[in-house]
Amino acid sequence: MAQYQLVLRVGPSPGKVFPLMKNEITIGRDINNEIVINDAEISRKHCRLVMTADGFVIEDLGSTNGTWVNERRISSQHLLRNGESIRLGDNITLIYEMVGVDADATIASSSAAPPTRQAPAPPPPQYQQAPQQPPAQQYAGQVPSPPSEPIKKSRTGLWIALGALAVIGLCLIGFLIYVDANCLWCEITWNLLPGCPYTGACP
Repeated sequence: MAQYQLVLRVGPSPGKVFPLMKNEITIGRDINNEIVINDAEISRKHCRLVMTADGFVIEDLGSTNGTWVNERRISSQHLLRNGESIRLGDNITLIYEMVGVDADATIASSSAAPPTRQAPAPPPPQYQQAPQQPPAQQYAGQVPSPPSEPIKKSRTGLWIALGALAVIGLCLIGFLIYVDANCLWCEITWNLLPGCPYTGACP
């Protein structure tokens, strides 16, 4: 449970702490007050603090020099907040403090609260993988030689050769016919044939 106190900042005993232990506390110059401050600027019953569920509420009790919160004179009840200053007259200043609560622990406990449950994220879409092609096999044998010329081309060369042989044969036959018709056998054989040279007509 939070506890509250007033710390005298400006006055006869700076730094003096006044714990707020009752539900209703009066401040003034009279000795019958819970907090007695002897100063000429303060009335006998200057102001009152009342405990509520949210902390202490301060109200002025008709003092001569007024009650000021954060340098603003109050005319009705004011809910004090931690660290606010209370000035009574011109010579007294008090600081309202909340003690007994660890602010770091409060922050830690609030941060340690269980997180809200979130809906699970949808699973990522499934993509069908393309079938992998098998690696190309390396040929271990000999590289085949390029194909030979088409058969048609080889046949054309054969026909040309046969044509040339036919022409040579015809020329040879014509030559022999010419030799025989003119009786030139002895001449072309250098008279090596029997009966050469001829003495008369061709035999």
